[in-house]
Amino acid sequence: MTNRNLVVQFYMKPEGYSDPEYNSLRNNNDLLKYSLKSAELYAKKVGADYKLVTEPKVKWKHPTFERLDLFYNEKWWNDYDHILYLDTDVIVWPQAPSVFELYKDLESFKPARDKRAERYKNEDHLRIIKGTCLEGEDINWLRNNRFNAGVFMLNKKSAQQMSPYLDCAALDSDDNTMLVYAMLKSKVKVTKMNPLFNKKNGKYGTYFGHAFGGEKHKGNFIPLQQAKSIFDD
Repeated sequence: MTNRNLVVQFYMKPEGYSDPEYNSLRNNNDLLKYSLKSAELYAKKVGADYKLVTEPKVKWKHPTFERLDLFYNEKWWNDYDHILYLDTDVIVWPQAPSVFELYKDLESFKPARDKRAERYKNEDHLRIIKGTCLEGEDINWLRNNRFNAGVFMLNKKSAQQMSPYLDCAALDSDDNTMLVYAMLKSKVKVTKMNPLFNKKNGKYGTYFGHAFGGEKHKGNFIPLQQAKSIFDD
């Protein structure tokens, strides 16, 4: 019988997409290696399946949009009740507890609480949403509810509720903004996970360390050095 919990990551090379330089996104191969390894070990530890998706399905602009297949494709829910999505620059530290035990309900969409967004001033939020599908939306709502889409948990009900609001062509925004928009417009039930499950450049001692910005491409990037010492056999 298939395990009903899944940890999933997506990795495709950008060549062949219409905008391979989208948002100047680029990979760090070392970081990719330890992200995949740590995520697979985490899945094993918490008794979940692990999948690395390498075949494009969404095929919109850049591989970063491929995560939306979790919302579009009903087949995921033939085998799973809960799906944890992780970017391929997220390091899962060994002490991370099971999200599947902490957040069991089968109705809510589960991003990690974004404490950075809560600290942003109004002008910061206005700058971020200018020219996007979120322009004109309530700033206080965004401050309290915006999230980083590098980590989230999904179930069939929340995916079905949000998917009608994830039209790439109509929204023409980045994938993170689109997911925030879908959460807002669908009125899906939301459970915020502990912010340690999506900690910007989180070192050993956090749960999921999400590499961010130019720092992750430097040879002395501390979380990567820690990952090498922990996960190398």
